[in-house]
Amino acid sequence: MTKATNYKVLFFTLLISTIGFAQKYTKTDNSEVIRKWNETTFYSSKSFVENIAEVIDFSMLKKSFELGSIVKAIEDEEMITIFAMTNNGYEKLKGVKDSIFDITVAANRAAVIKYHIIPGRVDSYSIKKAVQRNGGIAYFSTLQGVNIGVREESGQLYLVDSLGNTSMISATDFYHKNGFFHIVEGFVLPALKQ
Repeated sequence: MTKATNYKVLFFTLLISTIGFAQKYTKTDNSEVIRKWNETTFYSSKSFVENIAEVIDFSMLKKSFELGSIVKAIEDEEMITIFAMTNNGYEKLKGVKDSIFDITVAANRAAVIKYHIIPGRVDSYSIKKAVQRNGGIAYFSTLQGVNIGVREESGQLYLVDSLGNTSMISATDFYHKNGFFHIVEGFVLPALKQ
């Protein structure tokens, strides 16, 4: 083989390799991710609201999502991560729960829900890495416009508000069509308007 032939073979080998690698990253895989929690199956092809629509454990959260401002805020974001409160979380609020659901202070309900939503697609691995990088607690900007904290204790993740209240993140990494959601067993609260 001549030198020119060697260069041509090398050139075409590199060209074919580059095309192969480029196709690997431009190919979109639309396979659905399905994950179970208790007796419920969640689907990555459904919106968050569609995923929780028939789940009894999320009936109160579903009621909160009926506020137009929350749905609008979610639709304005390309990707979101939701910390989804079970009915147990609402029940733990006792007196506060009534003010959250009071129609005259619907802004409070919207504020609490938006405080549990962060822009972007953030899985538990990313949360744990952020906690480690930041000395034990990581802060994430929320749709409410204030930061929510996450800390890890003995391998368990907890939400933390500015007053030091905590809520255990009991299950993580459920997909919805615009990101992730994680299940929490209580609320942390932003400052509510009176």
